[in-house]
Amino acid sequence: MLKKLSMGLIILALIFGIWGCGGKTNGEQPQNPSTEQPQQEEPLKPQYLTPIPEGTPLGESNMKLSEQIMGQKDVLGTQIYEQMETVFGDITFNAGVDKAYANQLIKELLAQMKTNYPGKPLTAQAISDGQVIDSVSFKP
Repeated sequence: MLKKLSMGLIILALIFGIWGCGGKTNGEQPQNPSTEQPQQEEPLKPQYLTPIPEGTPLGESNMKLSEQIMGQKDVLGTQIYEQMETVFGDITFNAGVDKAYANQLIKELLAQMKTNYPGKPLTAQAISDGQVIDSVSFKP
């Protein structure tokens, strides 16, 4: 009797061991790497500026935007102005600023300028050492 009980427990342990190691886990089917296509996702870029709500008066919006830009790393100054029917947003950076960072910041500036100046041609520029190091534009 004891031998049968021991044998039953061993068989039960084997069944649970095999059952626990096989097939599906957490309701998911195992993935077959040879049939799946790799997904190439663009790495998430940090967002430096908080969008200013649409409908905010232009002067207030530009002031809040300038305050946010001035609070960023390596920024010396900023200016938003209109010249020959194009609105420019300039950000002046310290010498040696990381160009990818400067590019991301002017892209965010341009996105906000699209909200503030609908239907107008726009240009956002990164300036360092008196030179334009990067520029992005939008034409409606």
